[in-house]
Amino acid sequence: MPVISVITAVYHGGHHFLREAYNSLVAQKLPNGWSWQWCIQEDGDTGLPADEIPNDERVSYGIGLGGRTGVARTMALARASGMYVRTLDADDMLLPGALTRDIETLDSVPWCTSACVDLLPSGKIVPGPYDPTPGLLDPGRFYREHEADRLSVQAVTFAAHTDLIWALGGWPALTGAETDGLLLAAEAVAQGAFIGEPGLIYRKHAAQTTASDRYWHADEAKARKDAVRHRARALRRTNWSWNPRQPVPASA
Repeated sequence: MPVISVITAVYHGGHHFLREAYNSLVAQKLPNGWSWQWCIQEDGDTGLPADEIPNDERVSYGIGLGGRTGVARTMALARASGMYVRTLDADDMLLPGALTRDIETLDSVPWCTSACVDLLPSGKIVPGPYDPTPGLLDPGRFYREHEADRLSVQAVTFAAHTDLIWALGGWPALTGAETDGLLLAAEAVAQGAFIGEPGLIYRKHAAQTTASDRYWHADEAKARKDAVRHRARALRRTNWSWNPRQPVPASA
């Protein structure tokens, strides 16, 4: 049975929306024969966020030394059995049909992103302001937007062939912007596509990491952006391109 693996990082204190994320997964209608698994990794080892998750054999929960979100995501990836991977933040929710659209799109491209809507603290839902035109993306588009500090997608909508993510080393071990880092790395070695129908409710709230002043400390924020772009440029200079092939057995 083909599987799409959903990857979520969480920390104790940022886990209060996990039940809503789980409910959005359960509501997904997948193509015939497909199933999903949810690989959650705590950035830490309290185990307490797991109390928010119902007992479900499709869900696995891991703990470990704290290393920020990128490290937690890559640790969760080690448990992913699916041929495709989709990211999901612990405070966000998938919209109906999101995983099906990812699966159908990844049948022909190595990676994709999708539109999302913002859920404001007031409860109001608004669309993203800069969505690309649906379909294949121009090479280097997101890199150029990143340089201009105007990325037109939420990188947390990223989905890809699992082997591509492994080939890129998973999510970068940064103090933030790890989703941007993987997005730009994937773009450097393979053409992706944009799905115009919203697939995610992106929750904006005062407790999210990017809402804190500390996250935007000037030197640190610059270092994150520089690291993301350096990696993408270095990959592009290799002239290496990734194409889907028959998966190699884990024992090989």
